[in-house]
Amino acid sequence: MCRGISLIWPALLLTAVAPVFSAESLRILTWEEYFDPQLIEQFEQQHDTSVEFIYYEYDDIRDRIMAETAGFGMDIILVDDLEMPAYASQGWLAPLQADRLFYLQGHGTLWSQLVDKAEQYAVPYSWGTYGIAYRTDLVQSPPQTWAELFNPTDEMSGFIQMPPQSSELLAIASMAFDYSLDTASQQQINELALHLVNQKPHVIAYKALDVEDSLLEQGKAKVAVSYNSDVVLLQDHTDNIEFISPTDATLMWIDFLTISSKTQNLALAHDFLNFFLKPEHVAQNMEYHYSASFSDTANAMLPDEIRLNGAVFPAAASAIKLVPAPTTAVIRSQMRLFNALDLE
Repeated sequence: MCRGISLIWPALLLTAVAPVFSAESLRILTWEEYFDPQLIEQFEQQHDTSVEFIYYEYDDIRDRIMAETAGFGMDIILVDDLEMPAYASQGWLAPLQADRLFYLQGHGTLWSQLVDKAEQYAVPYSWGTYGIAYRTDLVQSPPQTWAELFNPTDEMSGFIQMPPQSSELLAIASMAFDYSLDTASQQQINELALHLVNQKPHVIAYKALDVEDSLLEQGKAKVAVSYNSDVVLLQDHTDNIEFISPTDATLMWIDFLTISSKTQNLALAHDFLNFFLKPEHVAQNMEYHYSASFSDTANAMLPDEIRLNGAVFPAAASAIKLVPAPTTAVIRSQMRLFNALDLE
């Protein structure tokens, strides 16, 4: 049976000391509502097993879980492109056995070229971009660049929703002011942080786009920085929301499936990864979570309303980049921003 559980810290810490989970089940650390339940049920039936989910709400929470447990009590870990190399370096991930991942060959090589250690420790699950969602009935002149969020028009001022994570905020500011975070000096990073502090009066909330309690849908926010896939989910509820890929630059994100180095179910974990790499399963899963895949075969199977949707497959910007691994200077600024912007 597929089931999700809330994370209870003391119980999880006990897990790290003495894991007692059945070798016939898989425990997966992931975002909520990111796997098609029908596919999970199919996998369970095919392999005579059960799948249990542990959900995290933000990347920072996932990182805290991994720091506390080192992966004990988990089999599969869904992790983004920014932290995956660090997880591998910490010894939290098991090297993958390529001969058990037959369907990986249909996903190209771009993902492994972009992210260090990906070829040895991860398989691509989905990808997308950050962009700007807006209410078509409330904004006559929607922003086309990141810079416009820092010098907003009167109709946008006070109604901008920004993400809650300082790493993403600095990355957005770097694109708005044409800095590179991986080469920026301390002075330049301080300038980016100051731009974000100066932007605060124009911001209604530092909050992820939430389908269940959407400031954008309620009209409390008129524009919101968001993952493209979250916007597609919200469009199912609201007709007057559009998504823009900023023309100056945009950030690409990649989510990976990895195997915990502490798993007691190495063969079954590989079977799970291979199952979700199969083109038919990738296409079905994409219709559930609306994130893009690296499988051309799977993409061709999609209905036109997804395959031709610019929010699922955003138009190419002049520059697409990944969030770089933070330097010491960036980490210091992130900590200061956490307090200055009252981030949760």
